[in-house]
Amino acid sequence: MSAFGQQILDFLRSLITWLPGLALGVILHEYAHGLIAYRMGDPTAKNYGRLTLNPKAHIDLFGSILLPLLLLLLNSGIIFGYAKPVPINPGYFKNYRKGMRYTSLAGPVANLILAVAAGLIYGIFFYLVIRISGGVMDNGSIGSNTFIIVNQLFTNTIYINIFLAIFNFIPIPPLDGSKILASFLPDNAMHRFLSFGRYGFFFIFIFLFLLGRSFFAIISPVFSFLYNLCTWWQYLL
Repeated sequence: MSAFGQQILDFLRSLITWLPGLALGVILHEYAHGLIAYRMGDPTAKNYGRLTLNPKAHIDLFGSILLPLLLLLLNSGIIFGYAKPVPINPGYFKNYRKGMRYTSLAGPVANLILAVAAGLIYGIFFYLVIRISGGVMDNGSIGSNTFIIVNQLFTNTIYINIFLAIFNFIPIPPLDGSKILASFLPDNAMHRFLSFGRYGFFFIFIFLFLLGRSFFAIISPVFSFLYNLCTWWQYLL
């Protein structure tokens, strides 16, 4: 096979093993925001038809499709994306601070729940294939390639959703962590802090640019702990 052909195969494999977990993660993230907001008294997401798991309601052309594809094509080493933000009107909240806090917390928690669920399904799959059927076949066989792809699919789903959760917990407006932090601040400080959200993505870009690889070194202990938590069953095999 030519080098170009191998590159195409590698790209397709990355596409198959990264995008499902990312797409499901960003959809559940936004759905969870809308669901908790509705439970806290805000019907905005429901009124706009966003209180659904239908991908059409959440997928953003750039953030959910083009950006991940670009990162894959550039072989960036990291896959990231986002869905269309669910509309929230805090004015409806029965308790403004609790509503903002729990609504913001819902997105990252949904990603962590998905990571744990993927880990459990991965554990069952791993157990059935390795312990019962001896499923790893000779290198290059269909069975072996299928196992590798499924293995990468589960691993990447856990990876990307833990990353999404940690990233969104960063207390920089408009990320979820900033709203959770703001809910504990005095009124004036809270509104002043959240007002920086209009420049948020600029601050996030600077933050990531300045830290670079150091960002991954900083989150590595937390990431490793959560990843090991999601794949706890490995220590029982």
